[in-house]
Amino acid sequence: MMHERRQTPRVAKRVAVAIAGERGVIQAETKNISAAGAYCTLEQRLAPMTKLELELLLATDPQPVRVRCQGVVVRVEHLPGSSAHPRYDTAVFFTDLTERDRQAISEFVRRHLVASP
Repeated sequence: MMHERRQTPRVAKRVAVAIAGERGVIQAETKNISAAGAYCTLEQRLAPMTKLELELLLATDPQPVRVRCQGVVVRVEHLPGSSAHPRYDTAVFFTDLTERDRQAISEFVRRHLVASP
């Protein structure tokens, strides 16, 4: 049995994210998200330890919640496929997140975990 190292629950949900780094803004969607970080597929490689500014749009009722924070790339995996359009699974750890935003993400994750089959 594999032991889960994460201390915060995560949920496999697509969340729109704008990632601002040294090379401009990258629009993407998360594959999964937690109050500690996000995992997404990007069309450009960001080196581990790259500092980023992130803006996430959580689809919540009655209206979406916009979360702005800072993060750092902690893992990058090149996805097999066409070298003409490379893609990278990228894990980002949130390094600067207000308590309000952390609570918003935690609540989003909790709601979707409860709703998952």
